[in-house]
Amino acid sequence: MAEGHKSPGSKASPFYLARSKICVDATGKCIGDGMFAGCNFGAGENIAAMHRPLVASLDTERLPDTCANCYTWTEGSSIGSRLYVKEGTKVSQCAGCKRFRYCSKACQKEAWNRGHKHECKNLRHVSDKELPKAVLATMELLIRRKHGLIPDPVWDMLQRLDTHQHDFLKNGKYGGIELMALGTSQFSFTQDTFDKDFVAAMYARVLTNSLTLITPTFDPLGIVLDPTLGHINHSCDPNAYIVMEGPEVAIRTLKPIRKDEEIYICYIEPTNPYARRQSELSSRWFFTCKCTKCQKGAGLPEDKWAIKPKDMEKRWKEVADNMIESGADSARDPASFVGESSDEKRVAAIQGRAFQEYDETQRIADPEQAIKKIEDGMRLCYQSGLWTMYRQPYAAFRDDLIVNMLTVGNFQIALAHCAKRYKYILPKLYPQTGHPIRVVQTWQTAMLALYLANEEKPVAPGVDIPVIAYMLVMEVNHAARLSHGENSAFARSVKAKLEEMRAQFISLLGEKADELLANGIPPQRKLFLEMGNWMQY
Repeated sequence: MAEGHKSPGSKASPFYLARSKICVDATGKCIGDGMFAGCNFGAGENIAAMHRPLVASLDTERLPDTCANCYTWTEGSSIGSRLYVKEGTKVSQCAGCKRFRYCSKACQKEAWNRGHKHECKNLRHVSDKELPKAVLATMELLIRRKHGLIPDPVWDMLQRLDTHQHDFLKNGKYGGIELMALGTSQFSFTQDTFDKDFVAAMYARVLTNSLTLITPTFDPLGIVLDPTLGHINHSCDPNAYIVMEGPEVAIRTLKPIRKDEEIYICYIEPTNPYARRQSELSSRWFFTCKCTKCQKGAGLPEDKWAIKPKDMEKRWKEVADNMIESGADSARDPASFVGESSDEKRVAAIQGRAFQEYDETQRIADPEQAIKKIEDGMRLCYQSGLWTMYRQPYAAFRDDLIVNMLTVGNFQIALAHCAKRYKYILPKLYPQTGHPIRVVQTWQTAMLALYLANEEKPVAPGVDIPVIAYMLVMEVNHAARLSHGENSAFARSVKAKLEEMRAQFISLLGEKADELLANGIPPQRKLFLEMGNWMQY
């Protein structure tokens, strides 16, 4: 079991591992395990939690501003992301390795005792090298095992996770894995304990079994690897999800789960079209998804177009034909497959171009440049007439546009896009009110509205931004108990903010504040939803 595993409440056996019917080989034989519910769970419940995963490794970009022990991100957006982080929290560099940083002496000591005392001197010699997070995670595993800091049961359970060595050999990437493993072995000084083949297998295991290290507001920080979490299988229609609070990891239900039913999380973006989901799962995790959602093929809402391919405007058909004739990569991408007809191939070419532009925006560091590129992608989706607002990557473009607009201080434009997302997108992509992404994005909108409430410039005639902010915080306060858990730092922060706002309204409006707010919220909600129509695309 993972370090510090604990069961929730009075449930003695919240889950167990057993053979999974979806982990099969070419002959149909069950070859892998899955996690199963040990009792009945309702939606929004905690299945289990662990004090920390076996190992975590930060993204290179997060090393300078994130504690390498408790994973407190000190530089997140002040509009929502860092409310649960104590004001003034900073990280200090380890004087030895000069790679990791810690937010306190206590965190540094805890990391030291967990194994950093053995890796610190090794990392000192490569302080000038940029090491991939998977390399650092593998190094930590090898060093801790060498020094007896990972017990046999946990190590044995880790070895049961698939290395996918055959798949890497088949796609020609195993040579690169062996090369990375050679450096991992040398940098960790564990050549005397583990041979090169073992290290390559462990590195491959890290690559294919890691999950994303996240903040309570789902900001990505790096990767985590844990033998228990690694046994949770994938579904594009998951019944559970992972939420993190510092190093603590919780497995929570998205929908009711019956006793002995398998627990599934989603490894990818589940709102992507069918062909793209299948392509990503096949290329990264080497399996064809046959979940309940994928069994229905491309007939679900995320694959619906706003118009039929044959009804696309002539000028856009010509644009698509030029892409196809030029041999553009976007036109040949199997992840954008729509169908075999000429019009469907044209739509596929344009869809491939949209996803290609979205991928390009992810590599732009400057927010002003990112905004221009994102808006180009959104115009492509809008002007082609093909996309509904909630079809990807149109929806993802908007999410990134909001983040970058906040970065450059275009707060009113960001709020209008938040209103559009709140009205048209969130209910479609995340219909459960307690869905963690819906909750976090509503919280982002609430904090933005609260920020604008302190500005002298009105958003629009008749719009009472403080009341809208209060309405949204009330909504998140209710939903956070389902998404994060009532006692989570996130839920406590939301509750505290709601109480603070209510106290301010009482000081301004007197004893009738609650009644006035109750009467004022419905018309302000209507005005807020109308803001969703302010932006053309």
